[in-house]
Amino acid sequence: MKDVAQALRLLRAKLTEAGIEEAHRESLLILAHVLGMEPSRVRVHDEELDPGEQELLAMLLEKRLQRFPLPYLLGWIGFMDFTLCVRPGIFIPRPETEGLAELVLDVVRKLPPQSKVLDICTGSGALAIAVARTREDLHVVAVDICEMSLRCAWENAHRLGVENRVEFRLSDLFVRVPECFSLIVANPPYVSSDEIEGLSPEISRYEPRMAVDGGPGGEEVLRAILAEAPRHLIYRGWIFCEIGDGQGENLVRFAKEVANWLELRVEEDLGGRERYLVGRCLGPTT
Repeated sequence: MKDVAQALRLLRAKLTEAGIEEAHRESLLILAHVLGMEPSRVRVHDEELDPGEQELLAMLLEKRLQRFPLPYLLGWIGFMDFTLCVRPGIFIPRPETEGLAELVLDVVRKLPPQSKVLDICTGSGALAIAVARTREDLHVVAVDICEMSLRCAWENAHRLGVENRVEFRLSDLFVRVPECFSLIVANPPYVSSDEIEGLSPEISRYEPRMAVDGGPGGEEVLRAILAEAPRHLIYRGWIFCEIGDGQGENLVRFAKEVANWLELRVEEDLGGRERYLVGRCLGPTT
């Protein structure tokens, strides 16, 4: 594994053998990380790897073959049009959450000036930062129960120049959120407890369980959010939640029990799976 071409072939073969999807793409990203260059330059880089690079590459390959998540190895992941730093203990944003962000931003662009937006279970700060980058005049509050996640989210906001537009709070859902908002967005845990071990090893072994485990039916945290959210939404305020496939009907039924809605619908992700609950609230039920 002394030259780049040989290293790339070895990486691709080992990752493919281990059953890792997108083995070619991951090989490029890992090698680019070792060489400190953009992935697009790896193919034209024909120099030999020095001993330090060979050692680092071998270590990264070994950890990836153990199904250690690639974003944790690299220290970052792309989200929409920006990059987020992630580390072990921080939930890794998924493409499905980019879909949630796109739905949210369509509404965010039309909100009145100086509107307030709440991001629940902010994790790495992906959704809060996406909102803050879209509208400079909005006040965004981002909450999470995990202090380490909030530190990571603030670091991402600072690096992307929006730390003054996002207020981070350590809070279990609405516990430290007394005010009302024009829009609430949430990507809470929604996998049922007994299904977690059946997920990919990257998730079941390494990602924080509290960011994945939604309770016995997967809806525990979502129901808590839907029960309390109407008290924190202005008249005709919006809520957007990422949900699990097959949860839509139950959650819509529950939401109708706790609030009056101008609009309430379930949207699918790009794979045709139920993924987003969208509502516009008229107020709590009496």
